[in-house]
Amino acid sequence: MITIPQPSMALNASDVPGAKYKMWNTWEVPETETPDHILRWSAQVASVATGGYLRALIINCHGYYGFNAQGRLVGGFGMKLGTGIHRSDTSKFSVLRGKVSGILISACGVARVAKHGVSGDGDGEAFCREIAQYSGAHVFAGTTHQVGDLWLPFGKIDDFEGVIVGYSPRGERIWSYNYGRGILDELLNGSD
Repeated sequence: MITIPQPSMALNASDVPGAKYKMWNTWEVPETETPDHILRWSAQVASVATGGYLRALIINCHGYYGFNAQGRLVGGFGMKLGTGIHRSDTSKFSVLRGKVSGILISACGVARVAKHGVSGDGDGEAFCREIAQYSGAHVFAGTTHQVGDLWLPFGKIDDFEGVIVGYSPRGERIWSYNYGRGILDELLNGSD
């Protein structure tokens, strides 16, 4: 488990496979909510937090998968939160500028690069980098499958699996760490 400093906000997709995170503010996001509304509401919540900002915005959902150049199904195609958040939506994160210190994405494969140099979905690194630049926050996300606990106490999120990358508010990749994968997870979901 990872302890999240408060005040923080959890955005839980209604179909998240595992624990729904509980933070100072928690929202189970309906599948009908647009990226615009999700992010504007998060900015409003941040405005009433102590100090007028959130220490962390936690996005807990599925990652979208697609095919890479070798025909393998991999992440890097956005997040299944509300109606979906894709690379074409990254500029909408600008409403969070100055209101969120960090964004932690707990979703499978969001930071994965399936197709290098694409201007749309498929380049999860560019997706995360742009979220960091537009929001002015540090962004952390995984490149592989994530395993969720069934229950977590207030202020905690699941441990990460596989390679996790971090981006500065300028969009620079500043951090990367391989947390490893469980044997069963690797057998079921592949090694990368």
